[in-house]
Amino acid sequence: MVYIPFDIILFEILIRLNGKSVDQYKCVCKQWNEGLSSWPFEWLHVNYAKEYLVIYYSCVLITFKM
Repeated sequence: MVYIPFDIILFEILIRLNGKSVDQYKCVCKQWNEGLSSWPFEWLHVNYAKEYLVIYYSCVLITFKM
């Protein structure tokens, strides 16, 4: 079994999710709730969302880097 540190999961994987998915993952466990509710994660999540404009059009995902 491969162990992935929580910091890697939080700041490299979960930061790319949309807000609704992040709210759902807060229910996984207390550690995830605290991590996803922390100000560093929320700040980075908002800035990541501003950097990438995602458009869903006809079931095709188009991502533009600004």
